[in-house]
Amino acid sequence: MIVGPHPMAGMAPPSTERATLERTASELCRDFAIAQSGQGSWGAWSRLQDLRAGDPAFILRQGGAGLILDTQRWDISGGEACWPTTQIFSLSLPWWRRLAERPAQRCLIPVTAACIALSPSGVRSGRAAWFTLADAPLFTVAGLWRDHGGARCFAMLGCVSGHAPWSSLPMIVAPEDRARWLDGDWDDLSTLQAAWSPERIRIGLSDAPSAPYDGIDPIDAWQQDRAMGAR
Repeated sequence: MIVGPHPMAGMAPPSTERATLERTASELCRDFAIAQSGQGSWGAWSRLQDLRAGDPAFILRQGGAGLILDTQRWDISGGEACWPTTQIFSLSLPWWRRLAERPAQRCLIPVTAACIALSPSGVRSGRAAWFTLADAPLFTVAGLWRDHGGARCFAMLGCVSGHAPWSSLPMIVAPEDRARWLDGDWDDLSTLQAAWSPERIRIGLSDAPSAPYDGIDPIDAWQQDRAMGAR
């Protein structure tokens, strides 16, 4: 069990460490053909909609009887680092490679939207925006997990993007590649850690199609969409 508050409790996390999941636990079990949900380190949850650094989230991982739904803290440091470790960009580093070489430590994080850092003209601006996939209302992000002090914790994998208005993206795993990520050999995984094309990324949470980056501040546009939807 995790005892006591997170060491960074009360401080606002980086704006990119956010995701959302518009699915309940039972709906995820149905969508991913899971017979029963696993008992995670945070107990039984029916809904974990707002994903934030250091908080619990649903993940998919292999168990003794196949794929299970688990609940884990989104911070693979287990609360020991000065800030939650939520993203991994290089599997070549020895620590992450040793973890990734073991299929049992790989996982998938189901989300319906997530945040990315925007970098217009290739310059890091500190801005962030929500994104969804144009052709997949529910998608999965690759992750690694480990046991820490009797609790389970995970981090998402990320991809550096040099051809889009954002500096990086979560490592999205297509449905046909999910089994490959969870069970594949190490030598077969390198091609999966690649950013998806900008044409498949939709900035904002609106249902209306929008260009990946058109010079308009996507945060302001998203807030205006939300305000109009609330009327």
